Amino acid sequence: MKTQIKLALTALALVVMVAACEDDRADLVLIDSDPTVTIDGINSGLVEGDNFSISLSFNDGLEGSSISTLASVDWNITSGGASVVSGSEELTGDNDEVTITSSPLPAGNHLFNATVFDSNGNSATATTEVNVVSALPDITGTWVMKPVQGALKVGPASGSGEWWGVPLAEVTGVRDCFFDDEWTFNSDGTFTIAMQGATFLEAWQGGGDSCGTPIAPFDGSGSYTYTFDGTNFVVNGIGAYIGLPKVTNLGELGNHVASDAYPSRVTYEVASVSETDMELRIAFDADGNGFMVHWTYLLEKK
Repeated sequence: MKTQIKLALTALALVVMVAACEDDRADLVLIDSDPTVTIDGINSGLVEGDNFSISLSFNDGLEGSSISTLASVDWNITSGGASVVSGSEELTGDNDEVTITSSPLPAGNHLFNATVFDSNGNSATATTEVNVVSALPDITGTWVMKPVQGALKVGPASGSGEWWGVPLAEVTGVRDCFFDDEWTFNSDGTFTIAMQGATFLEAWQGGGDSCGTPIAPFDGSGSYTYTFDGTNFVVNGIGAYIGLPKVTNLGELGNHVASDAYPSRVTYEVASVSETDMELRIAFDADGNGFMVHWTYLLEKK
């Protein structure tokens, strides 16, 4: 009798264990992980007018294709929160790659967003910034100082003429030999300065604030190069300058620095530029303690 009871209890225990195992199997949940999107490459240095392209790669996650596969990617480009261009691409399998292209974007800062979906609706998003600079105008050709009042001016702030601005009477009078000076910028990055035999000479040059024969090194006889990126205009070479030769990034020759401290490079800020007009600015710390002097030049293409 005892043996029968033991056998019955053992059988009952086996039934409970089997039932428990079946309950555990019922609680197992297969996880459908989110897909991933990776930005593999983007064409950088975009200029207004360039086509935009970006390469993306996708993965459906770790669970394998038995649960889900890649389905699609929605993408958009926005600027200031407003949509610029958008689209979508179909995807297949557990891994896929696409290259998205669009027509040229306007100049400015943009955001590119890509959201990938799998066949079960799970998603993931990647975002990157896209900066497009304005197309540079063609500044090659011959330029002169604009023959207007204030074409040369100086003041305590950028663009200011508070301290002095060339009066119209000097443009056609005592400085007329300066207003026919020419700067010719070539497409190969070289430029020349031509003064028609005379230019305005100041006291620091040994002149008498009047027209005279150009004095080296500011006589146009050097070999000069330039770079222009729409933000800065840089001239290279001893005797290279735009506007007034005395104004350098370290100060005025014969005033804040020695009259023979000729720079080999001068950098001008491009305040505005088109294919016919240009405003350049140059500033320096006059006393080493933050007392800034700001010069402005207005030029026009001949």
